[in-house]
Amino acid sequence: MATADSPAPDHGRIVHEIQWSEALPWWILFRAAGTAFAPTVILLALLGSLATWAGWSIADSLKLAGGDAAADAILDAELAGGGGGGLVLPAPGGAAVSPALTPSRQVFPALLGFVERLPAPVSDLVRLLGIPFRPSATLKQMGGALARLGWFVLVWSIFGTAIARHVALKLIGEESPGLVGSAFYGARKWLAAFNSVAFVLLGILALSIPGALLGLLMRTEWGLAFAGAVWPLVLAGAVVLAILAIGLVAGWPLMVGSVGVERGDSFQAISTAFSYLYQRPLHYAFYALVALAVAIPALAAAGLFADATSTLALWAASFGMGHDRTAAVLEGMQSATAEAPWGLRALGFWGRGLESLLGSFGWGYFWSIATAAYMLLRQDVDGTELDEVV
Repeated sequence: MATADSPAPDHGRIVHEIQWSEALPWWILFRAAGTAFAPTVILLALLGSLATWAGWSIADSLKLAGGDAAADAILDAELAGGGGGGLVLPAPGGAAVSPALTPSRQVFPALLGFVERLPAPVSDLVRLLGIPFRPSATLKQMGGALARLGWFVLVWSIFGTAIARHVALKLIGEESPGLVGSAFYGARKWLAAFNSVAFVLLGILALSIPGALLGLLMRTEWGLAFAGAVWPLVLAGAVVLAILAIGLVAGWPLMVGSVGVERGDSFQAISTAFSYLYQRPLHYAFYALVALAVAIPALAAAGLFADATSTLALWAASFGMGHDRTAAVLEGMQSATAEAPWGLRALGFWGRGLESLLGSFGWGYFWSIATAAYMLLRQDVDGTELDEVV
């Protein structure tokens, strides 16, 4: 029985509003996906994509190894065969047997061909990323791949940091810098983002020295026998290398996010990225799955808008050109060569520019989501509120 001092029962209480940011903190990922459509984010991503293309084109003109067909053949063989390119030993009956370097492809065969099903820019990057860590790659191929990856990290240390800063301030409702302000921030803080990758890579190289010394012994038969006996110890030591390598690849977006959100230095970026990644791996995986689910309608919307823009531009012009001239122009654009009229080549150029703009949207989306994921993991691990941005 309720007394005069006891609160009245709240039967039939109506909930008028739900604070989704508190009930579902990861709802911020949807807001981050919306910021990817902001003109500033798209233009910064476009500048980053163009800078990446320019640097890799120069590497191709200099004939740097790592991006050639031979390097692709190495990766294709290993992806398809589970470790091809290693030491090939004769098997009974004359067949060649190569030891498996990727046990997961034997245990989880569904992983075969996963790289080929990724979008072309991501697939190319994954292939390039795998070359320096492949035992079958030559030093020339490793050097060329590292040069390309170094340029990629440099470019996105600038533009990724700029996007992260813009998105972080946008998500908390603060006034965000425009294109020039964001680019200026990235130009000032790129060194912290770049060095966070360089320092971890230097640590990996330093820790690989004992393995290199063992490799010198493995040039001889008795050295190979000795390596076979102590290989479990080598595998145990390589766990540290695996932690650093996986942390570097998977944690790099968090490093850039740390610089963009916290204005931190390289060591803070490394510390937070490894801490968040390995303390909350399932959270990170969940945020990645949500991001992938949101990416499908986001990319579909961007693609629809790009297709509609390209189609309707020529549709409007077709009223003046007439059917026959429009059909001729369309056919010429599809088969334009160096000898084609300048007008057709110009139309093709602007069409490819629209393709580049659409492709850059994916990078803008990636860095927008990476920023939100960093803020979520920071809340999960450190208890920092989502609206705290330095």
